[in-house]
Amino acid sequence: MASVAFSDKYFESLLKLTPNEQSQANKAVMLFQQDRNHPSLNYEKLPSFRDDKVRSIRANQDVRIILAAAEKEDLYLMLYVNHHDTAYKWAEKRKIEINPNTGSLQVFTVEESALEPASGTQETPAQPGLFDAIRDRQLLQLGVPEDALAVVRSMKIEADLETALINEQIPKDAHDGLFMLMAGASFEEAWNEVVPAAPESVDTEDFTTALTRPESRALFTVAENEQALQEVLNQSIEKWRVFLHPAQRRLAEGKKNGPVRVLGGAGTGKTVVAMHRAKWLANHLDEGDGKILFTTFTKNLAADIQQNLNKICSQESLAKIEVLNLDAWVMNFLKKQGYDYGLLLDSREEKKLWEQAYSEKPASIDLGMAFFQEEWARVVQPQSVGSVDEYKKASRIGRGTRLNRQQRVEIWPVFERYRHLLASNYLKETDDAYRDARELIENKPELRPDLAAVIVDEAQDMGSQAFMLIRALVPPGLNDLFIVGDGHQRIYGKNKVVLGQCGIDIRGRSARLKINYRTTDETRKMAVGILEGVQVDDLDGGEDTQQFYHSLMHGPAPEVCCFDSLEQQAEAILTAIKSNNLAPEACCVIARTRREVNELKAALESRQQLCHVLEGQSAATPDDALNLATMHRVKGLEFDGVFLASANQGLVPLDFVVNSAADAVTRRQRENEERALVYVSLTRARKLAFVFGYGRMSEWFSGFTD
Repeated sequence: MASVAFSDKYFESLLKLTPNEQSQANKAVMLFQQDRNHPSLNYEKLPSFRDDKVRSIRANQDVRIILAAAEKEDLYLMLYVNHHDTAYKWAEKRKIEINPNTGSLQVFTVEESALEPASGTQETPAQPGLFDAIRDRQLLQLGVPEDALAVVRSMKIEADLETALINEQIPKDAHDGLFMLMAGASFEEAWNEVVPAAPESVDTEDFTTALTRPESRALFTVAENEQALQEVLNQSIEKWRVFLHPAQRRLAEGKKNGPVRVLGGAGTGKTVVAMHRAKWLANHLDEGDGKILFTTFTKNLAADIQQNLNKICSQESLAKIEVLNLDAWVMNFLKKQGYDYGLLLDSREEKKLWEQAYSEKPASIDLGMAFFQEEWARVVQPQSVGSVDEYKKASRIGRGTRLNRQQRVEIWPVFERYRHLLASNYLKETDDAYRDARELIENKPELRPDLAAVIVDEAQDMGSQAFMLIRALVPPGLNDLFIVGDGHQRIYGKNKVVLGQCGIDIRGRSARLKINYRTTDETRKMAVGILEGVQVDDLDGGEDTQQFYHSLMHGPAPEVCCFDSLEQQAEAILTAIKSNNLAPEACCVIARTRREVNELKAALESRQQLCHVLEGQSAATPDDALNLATMHRVKGLEFDGVFLASANQGLVPLDFVVNSAADAVTRRQRENEERALVYVSLTRARKLAFVFGYGRMSEWFSGFTD
């Protein structure tokens, strides 16, 4: 029986057909695997085309499936499906080959001439090429096919590279290396990123081996037998399109000799990598190895991750993976040990306790309550300060208000009083609970949970106490910790974490993802622009940058408009959805506060628009219902269209949050968190983003308004 592999382009084209045509195509492929010479298929070679491996089969009278045949291996690559003329036109210039340098399987278009200049650009004869400084041999080493060298040499501006990718004149794996060169990377940097494990020798006729390469597996799904084929064709659309880029696959799969940290901007697939890491570990666990804990900061994200794991994992693998946000896991663990405290999660109750504790402040000390709250959160708790003597020695680097040793002694009773109030109300803050759980595990090793590994998503939202606990959950060793995060998305006011100081050594085991697979480059640039000037850490004492961070998709720049009233803004949202042919259920209106969300909901419903507010673990969005959410709630989600609404002065950034800071340093920290919220919100958009406000637009967007 023949082996069949499907390219991502095949599934992309299949989804554009009618449901009936899709069904007919699936039946044709299944029949082909059993008997490729069945008369109904009309399996035929297309001799006039560029590549003599190209074949076609019939799905119905008009729909044709284009494939490449490696007949010696009884292996067939399903490449494209469409109506007869369109399918044949797509196929006539396609070439399918194994790259002799990288060993990857590549599908690309061979043109008779070099690249046409990008539309709207003026080329001068003296204009240098993008890659004039790079030798042909180096381009070939990066995976550029020899037939594509002329196209690469003709590139003058960034748009040329993107045009070549869109037209499939260069393979995707070659594009990544070229982009890095264009953005200023050395050949060695680009080569190490794109081709870190090039084979010593390549058999350009061995398609079976080529399909095992990470670069090939990013683009092809293989079905070696009838059962496997049935499983592929029965999978949901979401599962079809869940694939890993080579750089992602290298991270997700294989044995790791200790903790791994993965950084990446929004949309680079960090969570996808983490989920596939969980899947790989679950599939390779030995009997009795224990479970995999997949944890994150919020319960909403944990619920989303569980749903996505259900799509990519077998039931057997799922049984080995426990998905819980860290707070929930800790409280479950502590309650089993007789822990009689609850977590302080109510902001109003927290404020009440602080007001009582603040009464202990000496009259001679001119510091507001906000200072004590910040000092507690950024100094006392992260460093486990439990006494006045420890507080006198505690590091206060990054705090804006100076305190001498005597002043520390004088204000300590406020913190002592707050801790006493927590205890008398049978409450603990999350850092306390993390610390208590860790100390229990360290003092009683028999209480250590039966875990083989811990995977952490959204690591930037967790503090030092969380990571010291995570380190204690599983012994150091093979495949122990896998940590993904992005400091640009730090929205919960946590201190910068240094993993090494938490006992987590990531030296030699860290990586960055650089390609945004979700958001257009135009939207990405606006989102990144909001963070301009903000220093971002790499979770281990260094600085993270967005160098080489880019998107493969392009589209219109986000539309920025300011209206006279909230009602006009609501009307504009509905108009934009209709005029851009967006489905309401695939869109989300995002506002800074819950009050604004409620007001927008009322305005939209008064215009007969069904609304669905995302809160907690929301149910699936009903058809034709428009999603609404706060900036915090959309973390980890994505939509075709995003409306960053009510981006007004006073709301973006939120005056109350910024102006209540105790000093200039804290004010800057809070403003950075507000910028991160906008960055997160904009990068939820897959296709289109809009920034709307009313009255007076936020100064962050005033330069973009119509």
